[in-house]
Amino acid sequence: MVKFWNLSAWKNPLDRGDHTGTQTASTISDLATTVQGYRLDQFAAPTAAVNVNGQRVTNGATPTASSDLATKSYVDNARAGIAGVKDPVRVVATANVNLSSLPAALDGVTLAANDSFLATAQTTGTENGIYTYSASGGAATRRTDADSTGEILDGTLVAVSEGTTKAGAQYMQTATPSGAPGAWTQTWVQYSSGGQTYTADGQGIELSGTTFSIELADATLSKSASGLTVGLVSIAKGGTGATDAAGARTALGTVGKYSANVAALTGGSALNITHSLGTTDILEPSLKEISTGELVGAKFVVVDANTVSVTTSASYAADTFRVTVVG
Repeated sequence: MVKFWNLSAWKNPLDRGDHTGTQTASTISDLATTVQGYRLDQFAAPTAAVNVNGQRVTNGATPTASSDLATKSYVDNARAGIAGVKDPVRVVATANVNLSSLPAALDGVTLAANDSFLATAQTTGTENGIYTYSASGGAATRRTDADSTGEILDGTLVAVSEGTTKAGAQYMQTATPSGAPGAWTQTWVQYSSGGQTYTADGQGIELSGTTFSIELADATLSKSASGLTVGLVSIAKGGTGATDAAGARTALGTVGKYSANVAALTGGSALNITHSLGTTDILEPSLKEISTGELVGAKFVVVDANTVSVTTSASYAADTFRVTVVG
C-alpha cells in the first residue's frame, strides 16, 4: 500500500519560528551587538529615577529648555555672567604680601589654614588675585575657583567678610583678562565699603577702623573697661587739685570746721580731740555746754595738724559739752 505525506504540515527544523521552549541569550551570537547598537533615545522613556551609580554623565550639550540638564561649563559661565560673583574672602591685603612666607595676620585678622584672602597691591602686579591661606610662614596658593582661564573676568566681584579696615567691603576686578590668573595683572577696585559708614566728629570721639573710643584731653581724665573716670581737676578748671577735704581747703585757701560732742572729761587731764582738718593753723576752739548753750573756758593745745587736746579743771560726764574747731 502506498502512503502519502501531508507536506503542508511539515515544519523546517531550522526555522526559528518553529522553535518552542527556552533559549539562553548566550546561545544567540549577535544579541549583545544588536542590543548595544540601539541608541538610548530608541528605548522607552524611564518611569522612575535613573541611578548612574556615582558616575558622571559626560559630553553634554548646552541646555536650551528650562527642563534640560545643565553642564558644568554652562553653570560656571552663567555664574561668571553675573559679573563673575565669587565666594567671599575672609580679608583683603591692601599692601604687598610675601606670598611665599605668609604673615600670621592680615588687616588685623589672625588667619587659619584654608581661609581665603584677596591680594590687591602686590609689587608684582601679576601676583594679585584670590588666594588660599596655608599657615604663618607658609606659601599661598590661588583659590581653586580663581586659578584658571575664564574664572576671573572684567567685572568679577568678591566680598570681604572681616578686617579692621575692610570688613564688609566689596571689590571688583576691572582689568581685561589675558589667560589664566598669574599671566596678567588683576586690578581690584573697592566699589563698596559695606554697610553704614561712620565718621568721628573730632569733638572727643575717635574712630580707628571700626572702633570708636573717647579722646582724653589731659591727665585729669582716664578710661578703662569700667568707663570714664575723672581724676584730679585743677583749680583753673573748677576743681581743687586735691584728693581730700583738707587738701582742697589748703589749695583753695579756705577754712574748715569740726564740731562734735565731747567724751567724758577728767579734771586736770588732757583729752585729745581728732578734728582731721589737716592744719595746725586753727582758730581757738570753743567749748559749749549743751544744756545751757553757755561757752565755758578750757585749755586747748594744738597736738598736730589733725588733733587738739582740751583740759578742764573739773570732771564732766560725756556729752556735757560740744566742741568746735575752725581751721
